[in-house]
Amino acid sequence: MSATTGFVEYREVRSTEPLRQGDVLEAVNTDASIWQRNLFVVTADCDLANEKHFGRITCVPLLATDDYLLELRLPRLRGILQRKLVGELLEMARSSDLPNLTEARALEWAVSSADGEIVRALGLDEPLVSAAERLIEGLRGLSADQRGVEEAVHALVAGHLACRKPPPREDARQRVLNSLSNSISNPPGDAMFLGSIAPSHEEGYFAYLRHLEQVWEHQIALGPSHRSVEYRRISRLQDRYAHALVQNFALVFMPIGMPPEYEQMRAFHSSLLGDIAS
Repeated sequence: MSATTGFVEYREVRSTEPLRQGDVLEAVNTDASIWQRNLFVVTADCDLANEKHFGRITCVPLLATDDYLLELRLPRLRGILQRKLVGELLEMARSSDLPNLTEARALEWAVSSADGEIVRALGLDEPLVSAAERLIEGLRGLSADQRGVEEAVHALVAGHLACRKPPPREDARQRVLNSLSNSISNPPGDAMFLGSIAPSHEEGYFAYLRHLEQVWEHQIALGPSHRSVEYRRISRLQDRYAHALVQNFALVFMPIGMPPEYEQMRAFHSSLLGDIAS
């Protein structure tokens, strides 16, 4: 159910209504990637009406909140913490006879080598041995594949606790959760949150506006159908939310002014077409 009883951003659509901007599509293939599972149609209504789209429907993906966080927000948090832990490990390496290590090489070393081998190479004595082992364990946890948000949060908390001067566990946990909460309440300009996108699709989604998918129009079923298709339409966003999403999409791809040299080069290549018939 929607978190706000009775509030949804979509409306149901009849199969007799033509495809239009704002429609929400669902992949028929249940194994579709997160980028293709649910799509929002951005192709303009005027292009559809005048067939300027040449049968190709342009869409942006609607990612479930967990998928959005795992793919686009958690990697950034993980990268920041990895650099911090690697930096502390490099400080230890500088006091040894090891050659200078890059951040990338130090991370690879920590993840792929045995603890004892690293500690011996660093020539550390207690209590630095324990500190180095914590750093290594934290880096390994951050580098491991994480299959869900909860698992990723645990790895980030453990990473904070692996620092040379770790915060209290609850402070580390709140720091991670606050960062994720802020990603939802204050998303960047290339993403827009939607609480619900269709019936039985009300667990929270993000339209990610930098990723485009194209679907052939004849591969979209507007209602119940016996023919083989790739997508079915499951709803249409209410105008307010559809317009806001398309406006944000336009801002992401707002034209950038080009220098005169670019315009001259474009004109030159255009003029080459005149040589074809000569």
